[in-house]
Parts: sequence; C-alpha cells; structure tokens
Amino acid sequence: MKRNLKLTLLLLLLECAAFSVLTVFAGPQTAAPNTAQHKVIAYYFHTNTRCSTCMKIEQYSQEAIKQGFPEELKNGTLEMRIVNYEKPENRHFMHEYKLVSKSLILVKVVNGKQAKWTNLKMVWQLTKKKDAFLNYVRKEVRGYLSSI
Repeated sequence: MKRNLKLTLLLLLLECAAFSVLTVFAGPQTAAPNTAQHKVIAYYFHTNTRCSTCMKIEQYSQEAIKQGFPEELKNGTLEMRIVNYEKPENRHFMHEYKLVSKSLILVKVVNGKQAKWTNLKMVWQLTKKKDAFLNYVRKEVRGYLSSI
C-alpha cells in the first residue's frame, strides 16, 4: 500500500512538472488576433508585362485607397493587394474574376467568405483624368464599405 502511495505521489509530481514546463514554453494563452470577418479587398491584378498605363492604374488605385481610407486600412476593414495573376499560384484569379487584362477588383467579404465582387472597368478610361479616377475608385470602395 505504501508503495502504491509513493508511486501515485511520484506520478502526480511528474504531471505537475510537465504541466509547468508546458505552460512556460507555451506562454500565456491569448485569443487569436482579431481579423475582420467583414471587409473589402481591393485587388490590383497585373501580368509580367507592364505598360505605363498599367503602372499608372496601379499607382492611382493605391493613392485613392491609401489616402482615402487610412482608418479602414488600419483597422482591417479594407485591404489593398497587388497581385501578378500570371504567377502559377495566382492563376486561379483569372477564372475566379474573369480577368482578361490588368484590373482593379473590389471584393466584399462577409463572415470570412466572399459575398460579391466587381471589376472597376472605368479605370482604363480615366487614366488621363487623375481626379476623376481617384473619385471613381473612392466612390466604389465607399459603396462596398457601407454594405459590410
């Protein structure tokens, strides 16, 4: 009986030691970082070949979004992503968004899933009218943000 008691105490001691070691190495348990379940993603899709107009669309798109929505970018309700859709890992975007050329696509994400998307086709016509371009992109982004 004494032997069983010693064995039980030894096992209990080892269990406590193992728990202590795991707690120290695992660190404090914290919640996962808060990622926006409702957000808008602005994708600028390009290819390996990039003309001056394509570069301008990318530049103006970034300017419209970064200067127009700094708080939304900071809190994660808006993201801007630049993606080369000719890379093998990104080719699925060609089919997903029916890409035929460089494009600015807005995607609404609700509960972590894509709810809708739109191609901002007017960016091509507005490259020579910077203010109109910026206003167009901001208006479209604002519309998407207001619906999340």
